[in-house]
Amino acid sequence: MRRFISLELPPEPIINGQCVRKRLKNSICDNCATSCPVGAVSFSHMNAEINNELCFQCGNCLFACPVDAIENINPHERSYQGEFLIVNHDEPIANADELIVWHRQYGIRGMQIAEPWVDKWLPTIAALNLKLKALQEPIWQLRIVQPEQVDSGRRMMLFRQKLDSKPLDKGQVKTGLNARKQFYPEDSWFKVELDTEKCILCGACAKMCDEHAIEIENNQFLIDEKRCTGCMSCQVVCFPKSIHVQTYTAKNNVPKIFHYYDAQCHTCHLPFSSWEENTHICPICAQHKKQGWL
Repeated sequence: MRRFISLELPPEPIINGQCVRKRLKNSICDNCATSCPVGAVSFSHMNAEINNELCFQCGNCLFACPVDAIENINPHERSYQGEFLIVNHDEPIANADELIVWHRQYGIRGMQIAEPWVDKWLPTIAALNLKLKALQEPIWQLRIVQPEQVDSGRRMMLFRQKLDSKPLDKGQVKTGLNARKQFYPEDSWFKVELDTEKCILCGACAKMCDEHAIEIENNQFLIDEKRCTGCMSCQVVCFPKSIHVQTYTAKNNVPKIFHYYDAQCHTCHLPFSSWEENTHICPICAQHKKQGWL
């Protein structure tokens, strides 16, 4: 009787319920899809999925997701020696967000790449060095080497031994934007812009921010861009469209503080917050008056 070996396949990659696309109806976060080189991520109404047939586990999405919602994908294990990452074969190309973690976690300061794969890595190294320059960090050096000669002789194929005088180290870096924040606690990766001419101080943005990058209390509207992970939930829930988030790398970022005042509306007699002192009509009543309802 023939015996069949039962193979247990690894779990398929998924996007869990922490995903802002699944929690916020009008979410515009597309970081995972933008970072995916094969278009394996798709969106539908309050849902995000990874096509397992297309995904080849490069791990780029792990370094782009603002809420660590990607499961069953591991970061690629890479080779390094001293301060250099070693690329001596065709492997998944890292993005700049992964390499900037290698910069701090392992102290990597350059890449040694075998000549056939140099062109594939150049855009990533260029993007990385732009970020490092903004952070006033040493930029990475590029060392190009010839590919190792392979002896196809029968004996060498059977009894090939590793000839490196010093074996290469292997490693993986921590994933997620929160992990990156731990390595760069004083730096920021996103710019949060507030238009006080439009903002009505409703507080929806602060309530939606899981990272507490926006706090509204004690007559201060505080934006701490160091905490921001770029999920853009604050931008989505802001109906006056007064807040905007964009990618921007900055060193030693200092929180921005805007001051506001407590007031009471003379029309509806309810308390509200205002950017100007001695304001006597709340934004809702002001809008109703403008439309001729009052």
